[in-house]
Amino acid sequence: MMELMRHPKLRQVARDLELPGSDDALRELREHAVDRVRNMMTGWTLDTVEDLRMRVADQLSVKLVFITSNDDVYRIAAEFAHYKLRQVPLPRLLQAEFITGDTEGLLLDNPGSVKGSRRYLAIIDARGPRAARAYFTGWHELAHLLLCPPRQRVFDGFRRSPSELQRRKDPLESAVDHIAGLLAFWEPIFKPALITAAGGDLTFAAIEKASELVAPGASLYAASLAATRVWDGAAVFLTCEEGTKADGTGLALRIQTLIPNERARSLDLRIRRSMRVPIASALWRAFYETSDTECAANEDQALWEVTGRGNLPKVPWAVQAVRRGGAAYAILKPTASRGLRHYAGSLN
Repeated sequence: MMELMRHPKLRQVARDLELPGSDDALRELREHAVDRVRNMMTGWTLDTVEDLRMRVADQLSVKLVFITSNDDVYRIAAEFAHYKLRQVPLPRLLQAEFITGDTEGLLLDNPGSVKGSRRYLAIIDARGPRAARAYFTGWHELAHLLLCPPRQRVFDGFRRSPSELQRRKDPLESAVDHIAGLLAFWEPIFKPALITAAGGDLTFAAIEKASELVAPGASLYAASLAATRVWDGAAVFLTCEEGTKADGTGLALRIQTLIPNERARSLDLRIRRSMRVPIASALWRAFYETSDTECAANEDQALWEVTGRGNLPKVPWAVQAVRRGGAAYAILKPTASRGLRHYAGSLN
């Protein structure tokens, strides 16, 4: 994140937007996008994040459409045949991208739009396993337009939604993903719903309940990231998947992502990516034994071991864990003051 804050590409975007300029270009772009959305909400009462997305899309002159079957591809091609692309006719483009290709989403520019039509058309693939990602993909495309300088074209003709690898490698795509995550779970709407659903205890059941209420269509992964971020207590979100053992003899359950919120950064947290999940952990049980049922337990970081160096220091925490598909998710929360470093916030 530190590298992203000062990346020359993000600084150039900030200059194009005529922002004041600071050492944190990511923060400037985030605040610019959030301020634009706040202005779009003035005078409006919005109950769900879907209402917010419709409002933002309207203000940015974007028509959002979702593909739920192959038939939708041909229907969309016929419905929006008036979009005049210089590169290729729209039916042929959609056939290549969504039928024979593997594109996640397209954002098309329609500079010669007829009266009453939108300037942009965003076509998002929501078929099969893409359905969970489609909610976020729509926000990603809107976030790109929020960072578009006045009187400057974002692209020529159309742009594809970036792949996961492109999002990680391209600093602008990473920044847009960051902003889309904030907008997709707009805190003034999502946080009250989460607090009500949680009743003081952050669980995956509470996250799913809040998401279904105000952000329907969002994946549990994205909702969990957002819930951890806005939670008032210290919390860490992590995921794990099976990977090949170092000696190549089989599979081991290993940490893939680990993201603490601001209040958890002072925890003496020593687990890292690629570490093996101990069999005694609720995270291991959630993956191998309980299917989609949420597991809860009080554990200690000392369960975890670094090969050749022994067990990690003792840090007590509460674990919530659940499996979804080929991954297990967990939320770690401190259970007592011992084992913490310089942490004075309220604990949950």
